[in-house]
Amino acid sequence: MRKIQKLSDLHPTIGFTEFDIFTSYHQSFLESELGKIHGLFPFEELSKSLGLKECSLGRSSYFPPQGKITLMLLKSYTSLSDKDLIAQLNANIHYQLFCGVRINPLNPLTNFKIVSEIRCEIGSKLEIDSLQQILASHWKPYMENFTVLMTDATCYESAIRFPTDVKILWEGVDWVYHQLKVIVKSLRGRMPRTKYDKQNLKYHVYSKKRKRTVSETRVLKRSLLHLLGKLIALLEETIDNNRSRLQMSSRFYKRLSVIRKVLSQQSTRFKGGEVKGLIVSIDKDYIRPIVRGKETRRVEFGVKVNTVQVDGINFIEHLSFDAFNEGIRIPQCINKQQILFRKQVTHLAADRIYATN
Repeated sequence: MRKIQKLSDLHPTIGFTEFDIFTSYHQSFLESELGKIHGLFPFEELSKSLGLKECSLGRSSYFPPQGKITLMLLKSYTSLSDKDLIAQLNANIHYQLFCGVRINPLNPLTNFKIVSEIRCEIGSKLEIDSLQQILASHWKPYMENFTVLMTDATCYESAIRFPTDVKILWEGVDWVYHQLKVIVKSLRGRMPRTKYDKQNLKYHVYSKKRKRTVSETRVLKRSLLHLLGKLIALLEETIDNNRSRLQMSSRFYKRLSVIRKVLSQQSTRFKGGEVKGLIVSIDKDYIRPIVRGKETRRVEFGVKVNTVQVDGINFIEHLSFDAFNEGIRIPQCINKQQILFRKQVTHLAADRIYATN
């Protein structure tokens, strides 16, 4: 039995609509806040712009093209994890109507990883400028003040643990050691001798301390740098000597290259050198520290975005994971507004940092 029926396939099969409570649910959905939000977006145009379509071969997708976009919007609206979102989707009829599906309560959807798969699919096809043009054209009839422009920069933070040199070095050591252990076991060989267990104990003792001296941190960093370099050399030697018996994935080599770069950067920092493009997360190696200078948080980790606000609605003018100076982007902000709405800007509001030549 199929777990999900798409609403477009379901309606023609209903024989007695006067007895179908689903009609009442649909009416209550249209009157709810979620239903009103659904009516504000041109989901059909957005899905066509992204190139989302039904697959003609193989098993059909659980969610229709528009349902994939609405699922991502629902995740942002509810701020739920992927697992909790699927649990709520199974139980909440309004959520199902929002996504354009109907789930059998006796056979609920259990694969919560479908959320991340859809997120990756949309992310690989995302073109912000074209989507914002569609939204601006759709919302333009409901907007009034197009001549006043407001602009500011912000940082959308990513969910990562607070990075330190010791943490990222230990993550690299731990991953390389366990990969080496798995490979040696598959080859039925003998594990090379390392000081992993000794450094493991030292790291956990260090991490549990509430106060750490500079000398303790420096000693541990030196030990982890030496151990990480040795483990990477042993791993690469083992792979080179057994290439005919090993088939490593591209994902493995990508992560290993990131850890090699971490080792190089941290060695430079340990010697007092300056590093550009510092990696603060092995899983998200594209994230950079963004120095914002705020009172509550001096450094943020995520993507920095320069936005323009027209009649209370924000649009992205420029985004980058690397830090940039938003104060020189006044011409680009004005051009963005005039491209989106075809109206000339007469008034502009921004922070003092934008008041440059």
